[in-house]
Amino acid sequence: MARILVICGGDNGERRVSLAGGDAVARGLATAGHDVLKLDTANPGRFVRADHPLLDGPVGLVPPEELTDARLDREGWLTLFNAISDQRFDAVFPILHGTWGEGGHIQAMFELMGIPYLGCDMRSSSLALDKMRTHDIAEQVGLPVAKAALLQIDPANPATFNYAYHTAVSATMDASWGRLADDHPHLVVLKPNFGGSTVGITISAQEDELHDGLQTILRIGDVPMLEEYIPGREVTITIIGDNAYPMIEIRPRDGYYDYANKYTHGKSDYLCPAPVDQAVQELAAEYAETIFKALGCRHLARVDFRLTEDNQLFLLEINTIPGMTDLSLVPMAARENGLDFPALMSHFIELAMG
Repeated sequence: MARILVICGGDNGERRVSLAGGDAVARGLATAGHDVLKLDTANPGRFVRADHPLLDGPVGLVPPEELTDARLDREGWLTLFNAISDQRFDAVFPILHGTWGEGGHIQAMFELMGIPYLGCDMRSSSLALDKMRTHDIAEQVGLPVAKAALLQIDPANPATFNYAYHTAVSATMDASWGRLADDHPHLVVLKPNFGGSTVGITISAQEDELHDGLQTILRIGDVPMLEEYIPGREVTITIIGDNAYPMIEIRPRDGYYDYANKYTHGKSDYLCPAPVDQAVQELAAEYAETIFKALGCRHLARVDFRLTEDNQLFLLEINTIPGMTDLSLVPMAARENGLDFPALMSHFIELAMG
């Protein structure tokens, strides 16, 4: 039995997803026989038992006042550091999505403390959270990716967005990208470069919708990334330890796989294992393992792809702290490999403690 801290919460649009995951992970670890405490970063000096829920109600969207109340100032960070330092945890299980929770900041704190923790280290976390850097590294190691570019916003007019503008941004790209930007029937994807859980994503060919999406990204303080839309199926591969787990296909019943379709029961169907040729499964696993190693990842990640009608795979992104709610994909893939949730949690602790 190990003494484990599950840390969750955060102060971004994925806060409630993180709390739901923290509750689930703590229950799973306790069921597996571990001594577990939880901590919501919004209350950095307060530890709670595994059976005490941190999330009140459904995941839903995060109310603005909840985000404001959850932000840590300098005193809050010191309280968090001291509270964890005063305890004698054998390992930390972070379920913190986005920004400082998934981008290397909290990992740096654990490394300074000398506490083992699950997941990627500071450097690989930082790389993987940055979608454009991940895209470029994937391209360098020969993986197929959609055409993409960061939008360099004019400080004098930060809300400006039109087809002429993003055509100019793509001037260094090849001719097919220029045609994509100019041709309105084509969909494009506008997303926050450092975001997750599809928060702030716009998939559209309409200038007004893209303009609104840009303002949303700027309002949450992220960097807008424009990406070619790849028609096809949404599939994902989980890496645990050094092994690729069975592919999952995600089929939203309406629209695309947005926040509501992810976190509302009955809005999406999940096929595990995905109904694909064995060759596609093996190639996706190879691609997932390649980007995992290229970024220097360890322990755990989920790699998302688009699969076209002619069975071409395009890597979209890698998630180093994937969701752990009752609708999450990593536990689903693990069950297909014979690991129930408590057994999966114990396996994660084994990985963290090395």
